[in-house]
This record gives sequence, structure tokens and C-alpha cells, in this order.
Amino acid sequence: MHPNRIKVLSIGMDKDLLREGSISFKRHQVYAQHVEVLHAVIFARKEYGRDIVQIAPNAWAHPTYSSNMFGLFYDAFRIGKSLLKEEGDWVISAQDPFESGIVAYLLARMTGAPFMIQEHGDFFSEPYWREESFMNRVRFKVGTWLLPRADHVRVVSKRIAKTMQTFGVRKENITIHPVYTDVKSFQSAEPDKEIQAQQGEKEILILSIGRFVPQKNLGMLVRSFIKVLERGVRAKLLLYGKGIEEYTLRELASHAPKGSIVFKEWTDNPASVMHAVDIYALPSNYEGWGRVCIETLASGVPLLMTDVGCAGEIVFDGVNGLVVPIDDEWVFTEGLYKLATDATLRGQLKKDGLTTVEQLPTFEANVALYIESLEKTRSNF
Repeated sequence: MHPNRIKVLSIGMDKDLLREGSISFKRHQVYAQHVEVLHAVIFARKEYGRDIVQIAPNAWAHPTYSSNMFGLFYDAFRIGKSLLKEEGDWVISAQDPFESGIVAYLLARMTGAPFMIQEHGDFFSEPYWREESFMNRVRFKVGTWLLPRADHVRVVSKRIAKTMQTFGVRKENITIHPVYTDVKSFQSAEPDKEIQAQQGEKEILILSIGRFVPQKNLGMLVRSFIKVLERGVRAKLLLYGKGIEEYTLRELASHAPKGSIVFKEWTDNPASVMHAVDIYALPSNYEGWGRVCIETLASGVPLLMTDVGCAGEIVFDGVNGLVVPIDDEWVFTEGLYKLATDATLRGQLKKDGLTTVEQLPTFEANVALYIESLEKTRSNF
């Protein structure tokens, strides 16, 4: 079947689709050009409003406008059921194998339409995510039950594709669709002058941007940074973000020399911030893809990361970055010390990182993978 005749019903929690101009909004505008109709039902509480947002002439985002958790499920199912009354060749796509996946599965069973599950977060490869909460352990059980029942599974990395096969998803039923990263703004950005002005003489600036949550394992980064300082390195750590672990991180940071660890809530111009630093550190326990890693390479900044996301596909240890085992504080500390003290290594990683970015697939190739996943979902049904 030609993809232009496919109608897509997407169930998910991506509230950026309700915000005109967001990256997700723009991406779906392009997706809509390749299908007959695209409806996205978004799990959203009442504060997001009830207005349907038009993404393109043939694409809309529908907030559920729900009061509670039960309402999110019921309203998503109710809206999806109403939309599926329109005749056509539908594909139902769940943006995760958990809450969204349940609704998509029920709609697919009710209507006889094929359905696809997307796995963007690498929630199954390592135990870290499911050990974060009781609800994650429940979601893990739900996901492992749902995944083999999908007509197709779309993932963002080879790492996740291998994990899906261990849960009973056949290799031919998987499309690897990496997250597209528009690197132009990161390639051309000017350094943040305020940050540069605060940099001490011969001081190495280390940056990490992200939510302060257990997944990001920022406590390991702070402890490693303090150990690097204790070995005589002149450095400053910039942490951009906020989240439930902020108090814990600030308490850890109190053991470092005053002013050596700087907390900032966020930045509207991460490209300029990246261009002003010497090292980017990603200590995460899991990542689906890790778009920030590609943005780092595009900024010409040496990267230290754990073996998550696009490590092994885009970032290779000792080639265009340093990749270390997950949650191994000793090795992470050694990597941070090595980068901070070896200017030649930093220069080599910068050069090869910029070369890597130039060789990334085009946006058109990325869209083609989206179309391929829809076609395979129909053909596997």
C-alpha cells in the first residue's frame, strides 16, 4: 500500500505537539505530507486546555483534557475510538509500550487495525529504569507483554532493536529510526561571552545539561569532578537543569571548592553554551538516543559519555569521544581526568566529532524510515 493512503492515529504523551513551532510539531508537519491523515491523541491534564491543535492541513493533535490518571486512559480511548470511525486504512501507533501502548492495543483489537509500538527510551536493556519506582516495574511487565503483540516496533537504536528481540519481537518486525538532529545551529553558534568571561586562567570548563533525575546519574559526575579537582586540575563544572535531585546534587556540590560547581536552571541557547566549554559530560544510566551527544559533536566539544544511547553507533570510544561503562565511577573519573589534562586528545576528538556530524543521514532519509515503518506495520498485519 502506498503510504499516502495510510491514515495514522498516534497515541502518546508528547505535549510538545500541542505547541506550535516545537521540534516535534515541525517533524509531524513533514510526516503529514506522506500520509492521508494524521491524528495524534495526547495524554494531557486540564491545564493544557481542550483545544485541538492543527499541525498541518491533514494533521491534528487532540489533548485528552483529563482530570486524573483514569481519565487519561478513558479519554484517550474515547477520542481514538471516535476518530477511527472514519473509513480508511489506519495504522495505530503508540509512542511508548506502556500507558500509550495499552490504549493503542485496545483500539487495535476493537477495530481490527494494525498497530505499531515505538520504543524511544531504552527502558528494557538495563535494570536502572525499572528499579527507579514501583510503577516502572509495573510498566516493565506491561511492556514485555505488549511488545510481542505489536504488528511492528519502531526503535531509535540498534541497541534497543537487539533488546526487543530478546522479548520476542522478530527482527523483521523492527525498524530502526534514529532521532533526527538538526545540527546547523550547533555548528554555527558563537560562544556564550558571559561564560567565557567567568572562565579562570587555564581553567577547564565542563558542561552537562539535563533533568536532575536518577536516570541522568549526575551525582556520579559531581563526585568524579571533585576527585579530578583533588588531583590538581583547575576546572569548573556547569550544571544546567532542574528536577527532584537538585537538593541532593547541591549537597554533594557543597564538598567542592566554592564556585567550582555552578547550577543554572536552563538555557534558551544551548549551542552557545556548548561552544564556550571544553568538555561535555553525559553520565546517564540509560538514554534512548541521546541527541545532546550529536549536538556536542556538532559544537566541536570533546564528549565523555557512558555506554548508552547512540554510543557504538555514532559515538565511538577513543575515536570521536570517550565511552565508559554505565555507573562505573572510577572509570568515569579517569575519563574526565584524561580529557581535562590532555589537550591533544581533546583536539583529536573535536576534529573527528565534526567529521562524524558531516556524515550523518539527511532529514529526507530519516523521514523515509518513518514511512517504511508504516508500510511494514500494514504488511505485517
